[in-house]
Amino acid sequence: MSATARPAEESDVPGLIELLTAAESELRTQRGGAAFLAAHPRTAGVSEAIHEALNDAETMVWCGIWELAVVGYAIASLSEEDGETIVTVRDIFTTPAAREVGVGEVLLETAIAWAIALDAAAIDGYSLPGARESKNLYERLGLTARLITVRRTLR
Repeated sequence: MSATARPAEESDVPGLIELLTAAESELRTQRGGAAFLAAHPRTAGVSEAIHEALNDAETMVWCGIWELAVVGYAIASLSEEDGETIVTVRDIFTTPAAREVGVGEVLLETAIAWAIALDAAAIDGYSLPGARESKNLYERLGLTARLITVRRTLR
């Protein structure tokens, strides 16, 4: 059986809430994760954030499927840069067990296809410094680092 992705629906919200909560918990444990979450706060709770993304015309939410179960998700949004459309994958997550079967790749390929269909100039994504799996996923599909933020904590 191969991994697939499909647009999320309202009926997926309970599962997406669980996945988003797991993603944020994992992110907090990674180097730079707490700082990233602080710099990109959600304006609403997890449930409201999912509903907002599902109902935003400039945002897509996909479910990653393996063996008929939703085991991952991706959220991508449109923005404009120098008059060009940019797609940003702002969230991508799969359960640890689904990371070796291609669910993340299918989700990212789906986001790339959406960006191409929209004639976007580029697609961006985020990866923390220690998140080798994410970095490797992006690089396998042709996304390369263009900005590295560095910091020295002074207190």
